[in-house]
Amino acid sequence: MKRPLMMYILVACLALSVCLSSLPVFAGAGVTKNEIVVGMSTVLSGPTVFLGTSFRTGAEAYLNWFNEKGGVYGRKLRLIVYDDGYEPGRALVNANKLIKDDKVFCLFGNVGTPTAVAIKPILESEKVPLFAPFTGAEVLRNPVSRYIINYRASYNQETEEYIRGMADVLGFRKIAVFYQNDPYGMAVLNGTKAALEKRGLKPVATGTYTRNLEDVTAALDALMAAKPQAVVMGGTYSACAKFITSWKRKYFLAGQPKDLNPVFMNVSFVGPDRLAELLDKYGNNVVVTQVVPPFHTDAGNYPAVNEYLSLMNRHFPKVKPSLVGLEGFLAAKVFAEVLKRAGKEPTRESFIQAAESVRNLDIQAGNVISFSAENHQGSQTVYPTVIKDGNFQLITDWNIVTQQIVPKPIAAAMP
Repeated sequence: MKRPLMMYILVACLALSVCLSSLPVFAGAGVTKNEIVVGMSTVLSGPTVFLGTSFRTGAEAYLNWFNEKGGVYGRKLRLIVYDDGYEPGRALVNANKLIKDDKVFCLFGNVGTPTAVAIKPILESEKVPLFAPFTGAEVLRNPVSRYIINYRASYNQETEEYIRGMADVLGFRKIAVFYQNDPYGMAVLNGTKAALEKRGLKPVATGTYTRNLEDVTAALDALMAAKPQAVVMGGTYSACAKFITSWKRKYFLAGQPKDLNPVFMNVSFVGPDRLAELLDKYGNNVVVTQVVPPFHTDAGNYPAVNEYLSLMNRHFPKVKPSLVGLEGFLAAKVFAEVLKRAGKEPTRESFIQAAESVRNLDIQAGNVISFSAENHQGSQTVYPTVIKDGNFQLITDWNIVTQQIVPKPIAAAMP
């Protein structure tokens, strides 16, 4: 009796094995027969909402087109998005939900340094990649975290480019820093200090404000007292616009003293398009270092920029294209390419390995993308720009930023 029973069991096991082998093998969380699910925690409310909505829309413009073309080996990319209000605590709650409840394949496009720093431990403990966070902080680049893969150039590279122009080309020595009092602002401050130290300099003054607030008065008074020739700004569009506008109003009221007319510089995270709108006539000669190319330059747009503008018009015709949106678009373009290289049955580990194998990928935006196990930052390119009559102009000669334009009428701008 025992032998027939064992034979029945053996036959049943073989049959089950054959059935299981005929089923598709899906590697892990977030991957099904028809889709790959990706999570995003970003700012969709509050005073920096422009950053989150713009990055998301730019990314979705590309992903919509990519899905129409068949996605990744027939799988569509589906994005689950939660609002964190640019607050680290909420970002951590969202990351936990996305990873443990929604079981996403990976995270994409987190906005901000403090939020990315907050979720870094869970990324590493759960071994979940975060691709293209919207931040240039060095702490997310050095030392390399296996689970954080950056698209953009760093704040250190942006501040180095600006200080090179101010100190090496224009000969300025009095440079101050206005920054948000959190990991983002500290990243910009530290990058500026490093660039200045290389030249035997240090900030002549610093001033801070609180994230999601616009309490710039104390910082404004401190920096104006130091009479800097240039001011590096590590903030978001609302606070930086308020600071620059308040300074320039005082400058014009004081009869335009020469020692109170610094060159203001913002890093790319500021939200360049929104900043230019808020500054209005006070925007002339304000510098913004970009990590994507500006639109409609004298030389024309790069092919990827034209692609972005076309797909935005197709998928989001009521949304005005922006530089933040372009970054989301380009980041999504690289993300999709890495997913294709991760194989027909992608895992989180094969995705990371695929990213680290990318070398000199030309995305037709004036830069090339390369990663390695020792380098998790794809683009090394900074595009320095200056606002001229509301538009961003590439800087080829730093002397252009000292050609001052006096806004008129001054009286109309007074409170």
